[in-house]
Amino acid sequence: MSDITEHPPVPQLLQEKLKDYPELIAQLQETLNKVGRSPQMSKTLLTDQFESAIWRLENRLDRFASEAREELKAAEAASDPELIAKAEAKELLMHSSRSSVVRCLEELGSFFGR
Repeated sequence: MSDITEHPPVPQLLQEKLKDYPELIAQLQETLNKVGRSPQMSKTLLTDQFESAIWRLENRLDRFASEAREELKAAEAASDPELIAKAEAKELLMHSSRSSVVRCLEELGSFFGR
């Protein structure tokens, strides 16, 4: 959509949860840069953009969780207790972040005028 003039920021809750992973926050922002608003947008279009933002966040966070699961498998294959612990913590964080999207709806909705 070429008439978008503003894109939503990554919700604060997700920024806080993922603060140790700035590259993941950047990927979430890249994802959200595909949706947005403009002054002349209809309410229907704003609703569509809002729903798309939610779907895109959920999708990307699901991908992060899958990647974390693969990192855990690799750490277990290497039999490295330190790597395993780190990978387990990351996997839990990714699932927790994915579950947190519902708590971000108010912030996203506010951006889209809901």
